[in-house]
Amino acid sequence: TPEGTVQLPGIGSIPAHGLSLDELKREVEERYRELLGTGVEVTPSLVQRAPRFVYVLGEVLNPGRYLLEGPTSVMQSIALAGGWRNGGNLRELVVFRRNDDWRLMATRLDLQGALLGKRPCPADEIWLRDSDIVIVPKSPILLVDDFIELVFTRGIYGVVPFQGISIGFSKLSSI
Repeated sequence: TPEGTVQLPGIGSIPAHGLSLDELKREVEERYRELLGTGVEVTPSLVQRAPRFVYVLGEVLNPGRYLLEGPTSVMQSIALAGGWRNGGNLRELVVFRRNDDWRLMATRLDLQGALLGKRPCPADEIWLRDSDIVIVPKSPILLVDDFIELVFTRGIYGVVPFQGISIGFSKLSSI
C-alpha cells in the first residue's frame, strides 16, 4: 500500500516499509506460524517500487518535490530544481534526513567550490535518500536585506509616516 504495508489473508496488514525481502519473509512466516501453528513458506517478490522523492527548498529557481529516478546527489538535486538563485548560500547547504529510528538529522554541506567549478571533487557531496530535504539558505547579505525591508519598509515606516516631518538644519547652526 502507499503507507508501506502488505495486506495478507488471515493476518491482515503487515508493515513492510524499510524491510528487506528476507526480513519481510521472516515476519510473514512468523505471523502465519502464530495463526496456523504449522510452518507456512512464503516467497515475497518486489513487483513495483513506491516512488521516491527529494524536496529542494530555499534559494533555487524552482523549489519543490522531485522524483528520484536513480542515485541522486545534492548537486544533482539542485540541478533538478533549476539551479541556485543569485544570493543562495552555497557554503551552508542543509540536508535534513530521517535516521533509522526516525530522528531528524541535519547535515551542513559546503558545495560552493564544486558548484562554481573551483573544486572538482567536493568532499561534502552526498547521495540523497527518499524524503530527504535539501535547503539552499539565503546568503548573509540577503538576510540583512530582508531585515531592512521588514523593519524599515513594513515596520517603523509602515506604521509612522516620516515623510511629512521635516527637520530644519539651518536653525541648528545658530545654536
